[in-house]
Amino acid sequence: MSTTTLRVKSAPGFRVDAGALRPTALAAMSVAEIERLVLPAGNERCAVGDVFEVLRDDAAADIPALVIEDAGAWLDRLGAQMDGGRLAVHGSAGDHSGFQMSGGELHIDGDAGHFTGCEMRGGRLTVSGDSGDFAAGALTGDMEGMSGGTLTIHGNAGARLADRMRRGLVLVGGDAGEFALSRLVAGTVGVAGKLGAHYAYGMRRGTLLLAQRPAQLPATFTGGGHGFDVFWSLLVRSLVDEIAPFSQWKAERLPTRYTGDLAVDGRGEILIAG
Repeated sequence: MSTTTLRVKSAPGFRVDAGALRPTALAAMSVAEIERLVLPAGNERCAVGDVFEVLRDDAAADIPALVIEDAGAWLDRLGAQMDGGRLAVHGSAGDHSGFQMSGGELHIDGDAGHFTGCEMRGGRLTVSGDSGDFAAGALTGDMEGMSGGTLTIHGNAGARLADRMRRGLVLVGGDAGEFALSRLVAGTVGVAGKLGAHYAYGMRRGTLLLAQRPAQLPATFTGGGHGFDVFWSLLVRSLVDEIAPFSQWKAERLPTRYTGDLAVDGRGEILIAG
């Protein structure tokens, strides 16, 4: 398999929809075909060759790979609907990175914009910096957020993290903004830092993992008792290869458990391991 590298020549001065730049798609194209590929840009359009220098390495690789160098926040929809391969973004990314991604690996070295991992269905998305609002959430008016895969944000996440999420794993190494896990249907979300106001609002099922005790628990959550040691042991084992502090948790040290949101269904849980 080949590795394609797109090196930014200069920022075009407007936002560019980079959703067509997927590893598996570009691997089947020649360099000339990639250079002629037209990308939407609001009321503008631009060819890949006008914005990027296109390089190809045909050395054997295990999977199709795409590298974008000197990326900036003007590149939207990086990895959108990606179904395989490996996409490495050196720099920051715009909005909707990993939108409806179903497979493969997407790694963003810098920050990511709003709706990162929005309606994600599979694969692995890693953000080394911060992300904007609605990470792992749903588009406005849609009923289902992230439904599969793993999203890891090493920095902070914005407001409405995992809004309407129903499956998958989200881990945040820093803080999360207000309304984190709002209307969560299911899935597992871990936050190592602090939480904004109104977290777990309307949470129906699923699990919120906290590395430190919040200043205040939601009034609609109550003590969750014991008897979940087997579940905790399996969960901790699945986090061994993830980011700290989640990878450092031990099975023998049970967290404090709370259940809720009693205002809706009451089958969600908050596990405080700090």
